[in-house]
Amino acid sequence: MTPSSNIQKGQDGRYRWVYEVRLLKNYAILWEVYRAFAITAVICFLLVACIGFCSDGVDGLKEMIPSPKVFLIIVGCVLLAGALGYFLYAAISGWKYVVRFTMDDKELVHEQMPRQAKKAQVVSTLTVLAGLMAKSPGTIGTGMLAARTTMVTSFSSVKKIKAVRRSNLIKVNETLSRNQVYVEEQDFDFVYQFICQHCPNAKIV
Repeated sequence: MTPSSNIQKGQDGRYRWVYEVRLLKNYAILWEVYRAFAITAVICFLLVACIGFCSDGVDGLKEMIPSPKVFLIIVGCVLLAGALGYFLYAAISGWKYVVRFTMDDKELVHEQMPRQAKKAQVVSTLTVLAGLMAKSPGTIGTGMLAARTTMVTSFSSVKKIKAVRRSNLIKVNETLSRNQVYVEEQDFDFVYQFICQHCPNAKIV
């Protein structure tokens, strides 16, 4: 299988392509933000619960657990803060996320285009500061996500690969990092098969 003209193979043997994610139509990045928040919240809850149990046993544990009403309010605030941060980032980025991918037999590089990356760094600083002032983990998390402009995934370290065709997305997950690979529909099968063939330790789901 060969790729279309959208994917160029250089003299160094590496494949390169650019993809433009429409942030108002493709919410894969937003769901990834919420996933990170959920993991952080669970870790914080377990830590607080452990402190309460160690200090006063079961009674201390009960005191640390919020009521259903308070829990729903916290969840609502985090979801709202995350959404506001995401749409602020999207608006300043021109409602699109432009990314360049470079791929060879050993690794895949996910890199924001330089012009947009510069914007993302400014947005990140503003968003993180706003989150700290408001003590909002949702806004802080969105700002930290915006600051990340380059990600390198080593194929030998990939643990799971998942195709999400409706979003033109291939999720390539290592133990502690998750790379989101976007590719045009006509090249989806080529990139997906290439990645699967070069990730010997990955589970394909």
